[in-house]
Amino acid sequence: MKSTSRSISPSTVSLPEGDDFTTVYEFMVFRFPRIAEPVWRERIELGKVHFDDGEPVGFDTPYQAHRRICYYREVPHETKIPFEEEILFENEDFVVVDKPHFLPVHPAGKYVNETLVTRLRMKTGCEELSSAHRIDRSTAGLVLCVKTRAKRGLYQQLFMDGAVKKMYLAAGKLPEQTDLTHWHVQVRMEPRDDFFRMQIVPEGPVNSESIIDLIECRDEMGLFRLQPVTGKKHQLRVHLCSIGSGILNDPLYPDYLEEASPDETDRPMQLLAQSLAFVDPVTGEPMEFKSKRSLQSFVADTPGSW
Repeated sequence: MKSTSRSISPSTVSLPEGDDFTTVYEFMVFRFPRIAEPVWRERIELGKVHFDDGEPVGFDTPYQAHRRICYYREVPHETKIPFEEEILFENEDFVVVDKPHFLPVHPAGKYVNETLVTRLRMKTGCEELSSAHRIDRSTAGLVLCVKTRAKRGLYQQLFMDGAVKKMYLAAGKLPEQTDLTHWHVQVRMEPRDDFFRMQIVPEGPVNSESIIDLIECRDEMGLFRLQPVTGKKHQLRVHLCSIGSGILNDPLYPDYLEEASPDETDRPMQLLAQSLAFVDPVTGEPMEFKSKRSLQSFVADTPGSW
């Protein structure tokens, strides 16, 4: 028997207007080219694809613009993430959770149920729970999750407006210019050719900004405090490399490790989303949270927490 892990919550996709498809089946095969056609055939045969009102999708179901399709992601032999998240705060609207390294926030790639959002939905019983923002799977620290779809936009807008003060800690090599301890990075970032990593490009308007401070040194290693002003993909990782540093144990920057490489769980990337501060858009109350986690590279030989 084939062993697979199936998502406990459906993924959704809306059927756009104007596309030249006869059936929903044709659209799904086109829309998700990395999923083999026989996989979609099997899912439809087993009733695993349906409209959001529960109506099943068959091979001959006509394409209907604006309707929403639900399907359940499946992966073979999903790897168990051996680290646990911790809920630091919870009220009727949102949850603030301290995420461990290696745990993705949302289902993606080879992860379906071993994700922060899926775990929290099971713990809280909130089927609509989702994150208001994202941090990388390799990053540990604070994530704000909203319990209901109706209020999710209020908290997402805080991040979009730059109304959330976010502070990170990172451990990395010391830049060659050792006389500098403060950097204000303002550059343009765009995807690289492989569309997986990001890069700084010399032309075009600035679209990413971070404030970086070197706050402690140890041998050839530095502890950096980073405040992202914008929220581009991999922003802090790229910006730290741009000043001549780079995050310790980063699997992507500056040197790429193959995605298929197994996690080195004893060598997590040394980036921590340490604090969040914002005014609650529902209650108007100022909120501030701090991670209980620390950077491994700075506690191995020194008491206390960095």
